Amino acid sequence: MTMKLAFLGCGYVANMYRLTLAMHPELELVAVTDAERSRAENMARLTGARAYPDLDAILADPAIELVVNLTNPLAHYETTRRCLEAGKHVYTEKPLAMDFDQARELAALSARKGLMLCSAPCTLMSEAAQTLWRAVRDGRVGPVRLVYAEMEDGMVSRAPVRTWINEAGTPWPFVNEFETGCTVEHAGYVLTWLVAIFGRAVSVTAYADTLLEDKVPGQLLASAADYTVACIKFASGVVVRMTNGIYAEHDHRLRLFGDEGVLCVADPRSDRSPVTVRRYYSLRRRRALLPWAKKLPLLAPPDRREIVKYRGSQARDFCRLIADMARAAKEGRPPYLGAQFALHVAELTLACQNAGRLAAEGRMPYYPSTDPGAVAPLSWAA
Repeated sequence: MTMKLAFLGCGYVANMYRLTLAMHPELELVAVTDAERSRAENMARLTGARAYPDLDAILADPAIELVVNLTNPLAHYETTRRCLEAGKHVYTEKPLAMDFDQARELAALSARKGLMLCSAPCTLMSEAAQTLWRAVRDGRVGPVRLVYAEMEDGMVSRAPVRTWINEAGTPWPFVNEFETGCTVEHAGYVLTWLVAIFGRAVSVTAYADTLLEDKVPGQLLASAADYTVACIKFASGVVVRMTNGIYAEHDHRLRLFGDEGVLCVADPRSDRSPVTVRRYYSLRRRRALLPWAKKLPLLAPPDRREIVKYRGSQARDFCRLIADMARAAKEGRPPYLGAQFALHVAELTLACQNAGRLAAEGRMPYYPSTDPGAVAPLSWAA
C-alpha cells in the first residue's frame, strides 16, 4: 500500500524531491500543480503524475492523502491551512510559516484535525546526524557544553546565480531567496539537530543586519537580514552560537565542544558529511587539541540506499520524513518529527531572523514559549 502524494509547487526545490522520491516505494506521486502552468506540466511529464489546474482541484481529490508544500515561504501559512482544513496531511518546506503566531495556529489545527504536519529539513534522519548524536551519547568528547554552528554560504549575491538551473530546467529563485532571508532558509539545518540532541531551547539572544542592499543590481528587494548571529541557551545547559549569512566566506561547520575534545560535521546539509573527533592532549603546561582529526564511521540503516544525485553542493534524501509519515499512517503512530518539533524550530528561526524588531520591542533576549517534545535516535542508530 502506497501513500498518494501531491506536489504543491513545482519550482527549483521540487526537482530534488522528484529525484529522491524514487528511493521510497511507499510513496506515490499522483498530482502536481503550480501557479505557473508550464512548470506543473513539465513536472508531470518528468514524473508521470497528473498536472492539476490548482490547489482547489488537489484538495477536492479524495485519493490524495498528503500534500508536499513546496510553495514560496510567504505562502506556507495559507496553503498549509487550506490543506489541513481539507483533511490532508502536510509536509512543508521550511518554515511552517513566516509569522510565529500563524505557525502556532497551524500546529494547533493539525492536532485538532488529527492530521500529520511535518516540516523540512529532514536531515536529522541522515547518517551524519545520527552518527554525531551517537558520539554525544557515548561521551566521545566528554560532556558537551558549547556548540558553534556556522551557516555561512559565501557571497552568493555576487555568484552567477542566473546560471543556476537544475535538471528539470528550473532556475534558482534568487530574488525570492534574498527576500526570504538566509536565516529562514538555512538555520533549520542545524537547529533540528541541536533541538533533537539537546532538547528545548530556553533563551535566544540574537542580532540581525543587512550587509548588502544591492543583491540584485538595479532591482529593489524587500528587506531581509543577510547576516544573523545568535546565542541560544538550552534547558540542558548547552550554549550554541549560530551564524547565518551570505557575505563571509563559505563555512558550514557544526562543532560541538566537550571537556575532552571536539566533534565536527563538515556540512550538516549533506546526509553523509564526514563526522570527526579531535581530542585534547596535555604537554607540560599546555592543553591543546591534537593536530589531526579521527573520522568516525558513519552509522547506516540496514536498508541503506545510494542517494540519488542532483545538481548542487550537497547530497541528501529530501523524502526521508515523508516516507516516515507514510509508515506512521500505516502503523498508527506519530511521525518521527511532528508539528510541535517543527513549531519549536520555527520559533527559534524567526527569533533570529526578526532580532532587530524583537529588540526594538524590548523582547530580546527572547524566551521561547514552545516545547518540541522528546525525540529519540532512530532505531538503527540507538
